[in-house]
Amino acid sequence: MRRVLACAILLVLLAAPSAWARDPITPLRDVHRGLRCTALTVVQGTTISSFDVDVLDVVAGIGDTDAWILVHVSGPAVDRSGIASGFSGSPVYCPDANGTIGNAGAISATIGQYGNDVGLVTPIEQMLDIPVKPPSGVRRAPKLLRAARPVSSPLVLSGLSPAFGAALERSALAQGHVLVAAPAGPLGTFPPQPLVPGASVGVALSSGALAAGAIGTVTFRDGDVVYGFGHPLEAAGRRALLLQDAYVFTVVSNPLGIGQISSFKLAAPGHTVGTLSSDGLSGVVGTVGAAPRTVPLTVRVRDRETGRSVTQRTNLVDEVDLGDPDGQGLLSGLAAAAVAQAVTTVFDGAPSHETGRFCLTVRLRELRRPLRFCNRHVVKGTLDAQSPAPIAVTMSDEVSSALDVIANARFRALHLTSIDVSATVERGLRLATIQSARLARHAVRPGERVGVTLKVRLYRGPLRTVHFALAIPRDVRPGRRTLRLLGTPLQDADSGGLLSSIISDLFGDGGSRGAQSMFDVIVGFEGLAQNDGVTALIGHHRERAYRSSQVRIDGRAMVDVKVLKPARPHGHSPAIGRVLRHRQQISG
Repeated sequence: MRRVLACAILLVLLAAPSAWARDPITPLRDVHRGLRCTALTVVQGTTISSFDVDVLDVVAGIGDTDAWILVHVSGPAVDRSGIASGFSGSPVYCPDANGTIGNAGAISATIGQYGNDVGLVTPIEQMLDIPVKPPSGVRRAPKLLRAARPVSSPLVLSGLSPAFGAALERSALAQGHVLVAAPAGPLGTFPPQPLVPGASVGVALSSGALAAGAIGTVTFRDGDVVYGFGHPLEAAGRRALLLQDAYVFTVVSNPLGIGQISSFKLAAPGHTVGTLSSDGLSGVVGTVGAAPRTVPLTVRVRDRETGRSVTQRTNLVDEVDLGDPDGQGLLSGLAAAAVAQAVTTVFDGAPSHETGRFCLTVRLRELRRPLRFCNRHVVKGTLDAQSPAPIAVTMSDEVSSALDVIANARFRALHLTSIDVSATVERGLRLATIQSARLARHAVRPGERVGVTLKVRLYRGPLRTVHFALAIPRDVRPGRRTLRLLGTPLQDADSGGLLSSIISDLFGDGGSRGAQSMFDVIVGFEGLAQNDGVTALIGHHRERAYRSSQVRIDGRAMVDVKVLKPARPHGHSPAIGRVLRHRQQISG
């Protein structure tokens, strides 16, 4: 009988017209122990499967007007895994008091028992904001409520390399969060799927090269309005996220519930089909049609040695007009992950010594000129196939820091219109180390320029000579001084720090002081540009002395110098003296 019911429901879904008609519902007052029902979900690909649901009881919720339906599930679709993350929203169809089959609600939680075959269903009235009156005699189950946990999908990132994805998963677990790195999608593609009850639905934060979001199941559809999950995504209220279909590779079985995640659907988001606009306590709601505003992120990386180049484009959701309802640095975290992935991809690995140049350009609606800075990176790291390339770590950190300056502005909401990253990278260290320094003369006056000769040794190479002129500060005090010439140290990449920073951004563990004006934003953003040249220190004065366009220079050297008293006008060179005398004649 239940197989006939399931087939009938599926035939209705497949034959549904483009203008979706509202399903009948089975009110909670008609649900009782022993009722035999059928649920729908996707366990592989995009095909909707059915499984059996037996009502065990109706239990009261936390308030006086909400309740849950306690159920037991069975059938080939769930026998191996039980109720898996991603099943949330699976519609449960039950007969009402008149025998009419209707939608009774959405599978939304498990109670943590072995096998995960006992779960909770959120009544459909609660999802549709219809007042619910639990049946008389309903009992509360406080222990059950404490043990229940939503079966929503963990945060899914698709488009990452297996090594980078695995590293992020480990970092998330270490911080008490759950993240799944999934393949980008099936080989080729799959056609857009209608968001009908039982179909997989994605709620996405980004799309394109790096897709991020959570995946569940459609519970109910009324025209173009789609309801899903049966529980909150983040309970953030109004949202503007991408509403998508999804492709399920398989259901990963963990019926023991060992660790922080039980069985889950390994799935990837697919096509954007509309906007998710509400993230409520009893489910999520979206509309099929127009997509929300996104910010295009373009990452271009070229390997100088091989000529290989990678261009990756990602669209990032920006909810700034809603006041950033989740309160997290999602955009900066996702952008950092996208940059790390692109750099690692062009290297096709993670060599331990790397050199590169990185430029970030950001455009804001509120600012006529773009914000931009460029930095050179000469980086060493540990050879680790399970982490991003070391230079990817430093570049991603800069992207995250720069976008946080904009996201944390307090004086007004700033609207990003585009983010562009361009980088060139190569294996090895373009590095030289200071061996010695010599001045053209050791007695100098404030304000004069003196020639400096540096002897430097190229990294694992020969000695080279560098010449430049150094301006002596005008207010340096006379006397014997020590001139210190300091190079810029080699960078040491911390992949663990990058991974931890990305996870903190994605799960809202971070936070920083916000800019109070556009001037603060400009200073904070462009202040990320680094001086990686040689710095001169004399007395309390620090001056930029020299920068090579070919190599970074590290190390240090010291030279004794005698600073003379400032010269009087008659002590100038003959040419300057003639100019001064001419001025005196004119003034006389």
